[in-house]
Amino acid sequence: MNQPNPVLSSDMLEKLQQLVDKQEILECIYRYSRGLDRHDDEILASVFHEDAVDNHGAHVYRREDFVRWANYQVHSGYASHMHHITSHTSDIDGDEAHAESYVIFVHRYQDGRTVHIAGGRYIDRLERRDGEWRIALRTLSVDFRILADGSVHGDWDGYPKGTQDRTDPSYLRPLVLPPEIQAKYQAQYGA
Repeated sequence: MNQPNPVLSSDMLEKLQQLVDKQEILECIYRYSRGLDRHDDEILASVFHEDAVDNHGAHVYRREDFVRWANYQVHSGYASHMHHITSHTSDIDGDEAHAESYVIFVHRYQDGRTVHIAGGRYIDRLERRDGEWRIALRTLSVDFRILADGSVHGDWDGYPKGTQDRTDPSYLRPLVLPPEIQAKYQAQYGA
C-alpha cells in the first residue's frame, strides 16, 4: 500500500503559517489582560514593542510610561479588575497585522460595592520583528460604560466612539494616531 507523501504543499505551508501567526497574535492580546490584571509589569511590557504607542482616550503613552500608568495610577486604586477578551479578528499582511479584539472590563471599587463595567475594542497594529509579534500601536475604543447601579459613568474622557459602519477606527489601514493625538504625543515626547 502506498503511503501519502509527508511533505506539505506550498499552499498548505502558507495556510499553516497563517494559523501560527494568528495564534501568536491572539496570545499577545491575551498576555495584555494577564499583565494588566495581575499588575505584572514584565508581562504587560512584553505585549508592546519598545517604541510602541498606546492611546487610551485622552491618554497616549510610550510602552514604559503606559505600564506605569496602567498598573499603578489607574488600576492600583481598584480592589480588583478583570479585562475579558471576547471576539477577535486579525488581518495579516507580511510582517504587519491589524487586529480588533472586543473587551469587557470590570473594575470593583475599594468600597467593595461599586462596580464599573465597560466594553469596547482594542484596535491594534502589530508588527513581527525578530520573529515575534507585538503591538506597535494600540487604540482603545470604548462603546459603553456603566456603574453597577445602572447610572451612566461620567463622560467619555476623549475615547474615540465606535460606529457600526466602515468609518469605525478598526478599518483604518494603516492604523495611525489622529492628528490631535499625534500632536499631543509629539508635545509630550518630542517625537
